Amino acid sequence: MSKKEIFGWSMYDFANTIFSALFVTIYFPLFVVLLGGTAFHVGLVFSLSMLLAAFLVPTFGAVADITGRKKLLLFIFTVACCLLTVFIGFVGLVVALILGLFANFFYNASLDVYDSMLVDITEKKGRGWISGIGISVGYLGTVLAVLVAFGVGSAYGFESFEGIRIIFLLIGILFFLFSLFTFALYRERTRTKIRPGHFKQAFGRVLDTIKKIRKYKNVWLFLLASFLYFNAANTAIVFLFLFGRDQLGLSVGQFLPIFLLMALGAAAGSLIFGKVTDKAGHKRTLMIILAVWIAVILLLFFKTTFYIYLATGIIGGGLLGGLWTVTRPLLINLAPTGKIAELFGYLGLTKKSSGVIGPLVFGAVATFIGFREALLVVITFFVLGAIVLGFVKVKK
Repeated sequence: MSKKEIFGWSMYDFANTIFSALFVTIYFPLFVVLLGGTAFHVGLVFSLSMLLAAFLVPTFGAVADITGRKKLLLFIFTVACCLLTVFIGFVGLVVALILGLFANFFYNASLDVYDSMLVDITEKKGRGWISGIGISVGYLGTVLAVLVAFGVGSAYGFESFEGIRIIFLLIGILFFLFSLFTFALYRERTRTKIRPGHFKQAFGRVLDTIKKIRKYKNVWLFLLASFLYFNAANTAIVFLFLFGRDQLGLSVGQFLPIFLLMALGAAAGSLIFGKVTDKAGHKRTLMIILAVWIAVILLLFFKTTFYIYLATGIIGGGLLGGLWTVTRPLLINLAPTGKIAELFGYLGLTKKSSGVIGPLVFGAVATFIGFREALLVVITFFVLGAIVLGFVKVKK
């Protein structure tokens, strides 16, 4: 294992988490509401962007497997995401929704190619630990993002249009700048030129994998389980701020310190669960994470107070870090050799598909019934995910 490559790979988590923290969790939902939109509009945008990624990303993953040009594809997706983001603060509601849809699409497309790089830079032993390092470094990116947001909010107003425009500019710039570590330090394994024929070949491989669904039974069961629990996780991320705003009257300025603590909890949780999963086993560790998630959300449902919301954010942050950390090595354990990037594309498909249903259902329930009642949507998906995961048989 090359420490230089591991550092470069981890820094992409640092970079993309700036986008996730500021764009997905806080400022895009807030900007939509300030422009006259609703929680349903926010859920719809994230749902459609995930749906688009769900159809296209497995083919991109297969192209990465065939050509080995993971870094090139990652660069293209990153640049597209960053360029779209910087313009969002200068447009009206309809155009902002369209730009946000495609920015989130390219962000999510980049994650699956990036995840598949883990198998290139690590050996089987210790893979959970390296995955945890990446997630932990990523949440340090969230810490930087919160500090930047707090600085801009203090100078220009936390919910002012001028401040939000500056935030969108900084998201695009910082995401790109920190991703340069990855592009400089990760070594591309091949120089094969990507040709149009590769996409046709890749699509054929995707169809072949689908046809052989029985052969890869445990992979598909795990993908179904991840589809369900990522429904819950994606929904929690998208509506974390709006829930606090609706139920507790939190402003952005009041939310940012809570989000900072959540990020620190996630960084710690990633490292802890990275160690635990290598020793206790990936499936067992994941089941523990899901069980604690269910307990935490149930507590918030029955007693929605500021301190329980704060505790949920911190504990949930650690669990969220663990969720991302354990999922990657578990899929690698289940996946056949030569299909890693493609199956990470399918994992991406389940994440994106989960981003279609979860936020849309939560947004609808929150808009027409109430945010507190919408927590039952999150709990339901976590429970179903744990049940399906129980049927997955892992390699010894």
